[in-house]
Amino acid sequence: MNPEELRSMTFPRAPLTRRGYSEDAVHDALRRCAAALTALAEENNRLRTDMERHRDWIRAHNIGDGSGPTGVPTVDAVLQQARAQQAAEQTVTAARDQARNMVRAARTQAETILQQAWERATPAAEGAQEEAERLITYLRQLAESLTVTADTYSAKRAPAQPSTATATTTVAAPPNGT
Repeated sequence: MNPEELRSMTFPRAPLTRRGYSEDAVHDALRRCAAALTALAEENNRLRTDMERHRDWIRAHNIGDGSGPTGVPTVDAVLQQARAQQAAEQTVTAARDQARNMVRAARTQAETILQQAWERATPAAEGAQEEAERLITYLRQLAESLTVTADTYSAKRAPAQPSTATATTTVAAPPNGT
């Protein structure tokens, strides 16, 4: 029985000797209403018992406080989660900004170090090239001087040696051909 059935219920008129509705029809309707209310009360009691049994199980397994239905967050939990999400997003944003600044500073520092190294290397390379050219010039002069000394020595020793000797002394020229 539902509320609409109760609203649409009609009773026949009582016999001519009596006023109102037929007692049998009214009593029959009251019995059906009582049966429906009894069934609803029994179902309500059964559901309350099931709910208490579920709450006891939740408490026994340390899931929440057992006061609210599981799977439905409370307003405080939702607000706390929103605050945590907002704090996490702010932390991630701050970390990204800091990482960008660190990368930017590292690039600037690397460029400065490379510039300084280049500035130090350029004069050193020029100085090394000049030093190498001076050393080459000195070695050419030394080789030329040794060649002249060897020729002079060889010319002085030639008359003292027998004419049958076929061996001659030669001085090797420096590698650059001078």
